[in-house]
Amino acid sequence: MKILAKTLSTVITLTLVLLHGAALHASSQSKLVSHEIDFYDQDRQRPIKVTIWYPQGNSCEANSSSRCLATNSNKAKLVVLSHGAMGSVRSMNWLAYPLAANGYVVAGINHYGESWVYGRENIQAQAALKLWERPLDISFTLDQFQKQSPFQIPLDIENTTAIGFSSGGSTVLSLAGARYEFEQARIHCQKAAKVDLSCRYTQDDLPELPERAKQTLKDNRIKQVIALDPAAGHISNAESLAKITAKTLIFGLANGDFLPLQYHAGFYHEHIKNSQLYRFEGNEGHFVFQDSCELDINVHGIALCRDKKGVDRKKVQQVALSKIFEFLY
Repeated sequence: MKILAKTLSTVITLTLVLLHGAALHASSQSKLVSHEIDFYDQDRQRPIKVTIWYPQGNSCEANSSSRCLATNSNKAKLVVLSHGAMGSVRSMNWLAYPLAANGYVVAGINHYGESWVYGRENIQAQAALKLWERPLDISFTLDQFQKQSPFQIPLDIENTTAIGFSSGGSTVLSLAGARYEFEQARIHCQKAAKVDLSCRYTQDDLPELPERAKQTLKDNRIKQVIALDPAAGHISNAESLAKITAKTLIFGLANGDFLPLQYHAGFYHEHIKNSQLYRFEGNEGHFVFQDSCELDINVHGIALCRDKKGVDRKKVQQVALSKIFEFLY
């Protein structure tokens, strides 16, 4: 029975790989492009820069004001991305371009106060703790896309996939229904501060949750969520996680250097029913889910661009992509 199950699994995996390869070949006939769209949320007095990746079509009307999207459908599949603390979705090209090559419109939301795309002068250290602003940024973006598609066809907003890295992982999980309980941070960090670097963000006074953040930030248009080494497990309400119904894939690191598996990715997996957890068992570090880079930057003592000996960032990302496409298809 075990051999049969293994054989069936192999056949299914090979089929998925072949389908993925066929879709990639078909989309490769189109040019992959990236643009930026600027929105402004008047209610929150907050700018929102959205980076979009998509396969460009060549059969749209020349005088159309909409971007030309290559598609065989009357609606375009949509993926939204959320970056890590103090980062940018511009560091997630490794994920965005393959998704676009497979026919998705990818919309990466840069969160104001954290992302350097708004200018270094607008970065605020406390913004990393205002986690409730992030899902609101994404819901606002979906509202705008629903009012008017940036393309010649509408986007399938009601069947959106949300993918996030680190703080972005907690963002997409909050869109699926997770709620924050900041008071848990003090208790957790009294015992785990030496090993859990997320405690570095909560060592100062925590911001008071506004009323809108005390309620669920769930967006029913999000049907699938993928969390890449997600943060904020230590401040997530377990009861709210148990109520999540969105299809969920979580990536965790068995020997991670930033977010201990048991407090974050493993915690989410334990409490979200029917969630899938993929564990990297080597020495992969937190920042393997960022584009390869050569900057000499450390984040709380962890190198942003240098991986541990024996870790090939591009190969790790190839494995992650294969698991993501299996999940989506």
